[in-house]
Amino acid sequence: MARSVGDFLCVKIGTGIGCGIVVGGEVYRGTTGSAGDIGHIQVDPDGRPCACGNKGCLEAHFSGAALARDAEDAAREGRSPELAARLETAGRLTAADVAAAAAAGDAAALDLIREGGNRLGQVIASLVSFFNPGLVVIGGGVTGLGHNLLASVRTQVYKQSLPLATGNLPIVLGELGPTAGVIGAARLISDHLFSPA
Repeated sequence: MARSVGDFLCVKIGTGIGCGIVVGGEVYRGTTGSAGDIGHIQVDPDGRPCACGNKGCLEAHFSGAALARDAEDAAREGRSPELAARLETAGRLTAADVAAAAAAGDAAALDLIREGGNRLGQVIASLVSFFNPGLVVIGGGVTGLGHNLLASVRTQVYKQSLPLATGNLPIVLGELGPTAGVIGAARLISDHLFSPA
């Protein structure tokens, strides 16, 4: 789908959170190459401390590491028998554990996904209103959370963004899985090597 759209956003959620920005079919890097570092957009002024030194960054609330930490808290506090059992077996939890618990109907896991999706959706809503992309792709390790995540993100984007920007805006999960980074890097190299001088 991205091949037929000239302007789109590709949000990657893993250990951190970033956003690839494509304008007119070309990757936009910004003046210093740091365009798209959306993980450090503040979503809660009184929120958690972030590794960057600020408080309340998106990444501190909904990266893969933040989700695992929240899942472990839910398990230890007795809010999720499913996550508690997984924590006891493995000694730690990951986003994949949260996805599996949610698929089993665990209410705490579903709440974690919805809350994170809402925060991510708030940030993406601002990006959509500002940039007006033709497509938003969500990729990275946390995409295993699937349609529960996607529903929360879409709800926030369609509720908060300008209707003109969202009328025909697809928001989809990436299809390349864990190989997306390698495929993207190969594409950039190929484009560079074979572009006209």
